[in-house]
Amino acid sequence: MLKHSFIHLPGIDSSTEESLWERGIETWDDLASDEIGQDPDVAAAIEESSAEFERRNAAYFSDRMPAHEAWRLYPDFIEETVFLDIETTELGGDAFTTICGVLDTSGFSAFTRGDEMDLLTDYLDQFKLIVTFNGRSFDVPFLRKELGPRVLKNAAHMDLMYVLRRLGLKGGLKKIEQSLGVGRPSALSTLDGRDAISLWHMAEEGESEALDTLIRYNAEDVLVLPRLAEIAFRDHSAGTPGGKAQVAAFPEPDISGLPFDASIVHHLASRRGKALPAGV
Repeated sequence: MLKHSFIHLPGIDSSTEESLWERGIETWDDLASDEIGQDPDVAAAIEESSAEFERRNAAYFSDRMPAHEAWRLYPDFIEETVFLDIETTELGGDAFTTICGVLDTSGFSAFTRGDEMDLLTDYLDQFKLIVTFNGRSFDVPFLRKELGPRVLKNAAHMDLMYVLRRLGLKGGLKKIEQSLGVGRPSALSTLDGRDAISLWHMAEEGESEALDTLIRYNAEDVLVLPRLAEIAFRDHSAGTPGGKAQVAAFPEPDISGLPFDASIVHHLASRRGKALPAGV
């Protein structure tokens, strides 16, 4: 999709881009032969874009696009993408990250607070694109506060909250999941961020199954992100030159083997007056 995109070029907004597409100008090469593309600034930017694309520099493009346009990077960098979601303690000056769940093409992993969290910066360095939900305001600033500004410094960021909002999908992650029919059916669907905080405190107090339950809860949050990214790309790209291509589904690991304690889930649900899913 990136080679069909012009909005990162100087002087070209979305309406100009659409008019170019309508005239049959669909790629950077096409634009280079057009009068607009022969403007010295645009010509230089086209050449630079080609070079940065060859260098696999996704951040070059995301830095030059509005946050809601980051869906354009997904198909070109899908093999170098990581999906990320963190859990934290109560918000405030003393809050900290308890778990960072990540999904790449090899599967799901959870970095828990302590020695594992210290490995996170190096792990994230290998990716070109990070995908989150509300990560611009929450996950990434939290991680940088704790681990330093180097975290994800050279990665592009696709925050699905902004991308989906442009499609009229507003609200929190679980509300959007439900509206799109991609919500999780498991017993952990009753849990939310406040329960994640409780689970961490229970684990700190020696309830070993609480940490397993927290990791499973986080994994279910992370695994829905590729489904949302695919929907976002499909809907945004419809009717554009880039929409003609098929985007491969991101590999979805089987997390059914990740343990959780149903009695803890029951306890948290009943404590807050939540109804458990049928059959749980």
